[in-house]
Amino acid sequence: MGSWSGVPKALPSQVCSDHRRILADRIGGVPTACCGLSVTRACDSGHVVWGDLTERGLVLGDLYGWPGWVIEVDIDWRTWSATRVRDVPPQRTRRNSRRPCDDPELVERIKKAAEAAREAPRSGIWLVSLGLPSPHGKKKDGVRLRAQTIAALYECALNFGLSPRRAISEVYGLRVSEAPGERAQYSRTLERWIEQARKTINPETDRPYLPAYDPEMHAPRLWPIGRGHPLEPRRAQPALPEPVRQGPYAGRTLALRVTRTPPPTVEAHEAQERGRRLIGLDLIIEGRWSHGEDLPSLPLLRAVNPAQTPRRVQALVQELEARFPGAKVTATVSAQAMGNPVT
Repeated sequence: MGSWSGVPKALPSQVCSDHRRILADRIGGVPTACCGLSVTRACDSGHVVWGDLTERGLVLGDLYGWPGWVIEVDIDWRTWSATRVRDVPPQRTRRNSRRPCDDPELVERIKKAAEAAREAPRSGIWLVSLGLPSPHGKKKDGVRLRAQTIAALYECALNFGLSPRRAISEVYGLRVSEAPGERAQYSRTLERWIEQARKTINPETDRPYLPAYDPEMHAPRLWPIGRGHPLEPRRAQPALPEPVRQGPYAGRTLALRVTRTPPPTVEAHEAQERGRRLIGLDLIIEGRWSHGEDLPSLPLLRAVNPAQTPRRVQALVQELEARFPGAKVTATVSAQAMGNPVT
């Protein structure tokens, strides 16, 4: 049994030359491409936030309202929790100047962005928020800026398979009341912000920043492979249309659950003593038929790092649907399988 290192190796800490390299996903110690978030126009000015994961944590730059400032966030890799936040000023900044860390709400969002980096690309919702003006408080031209922000985050959440209302509430600390089995109740503040975004006209397009609600375009959708993300919609239509299923297994559903093997105990303990965290190498697939039939033989997916997990599971789903004609195969990938600490 093997393991993946849960801590990224060092990345270059210097500022990216064109400031367009977005958060690099180094989950599992295996470098992958950038998280793929398209934020080349996080707001009308074309503002871009850049980020690097380093040995110590996350480095961010070009936050909205703080040109030239660099933010360093220390991360405890064992739990992937943000600890200390430091701001590094650009040259020729007066010693008594106001600093990003003077804003508690901004510091909290910076920490959330750092902790969410393991969830690429969905962590992009936090990165986008750092490139936009905060909707809180009164400011010059505040209604227009708020409409920009809410429209951008609403669209970003839909693109990442999240509930826009849940995502915006989480990013900006708004209350969500939800009883078991009942629909979530969102704050009046959130509803007012969304209404403003739908009514405020973008001077560049002569249309509202956020179009009038259209269920086909603006309702959240469930991704084919659920990952148990807390901001996923609870009740939603599938993102992909349900096919007409025909064959001997029509009307049956095979529900898969994906977990990860634990790392070797001794290696995991040694890594923890060095401030690192190991995760298991392989994915365990468990299944259950809707009608209680005997379970098929399911494979152990070997040597799959978190970044590869959704693609490998999707391939398995397609393989099983071909193996059992007419059956619907669903899969839920646990947070533990994605390399996140078990809480």
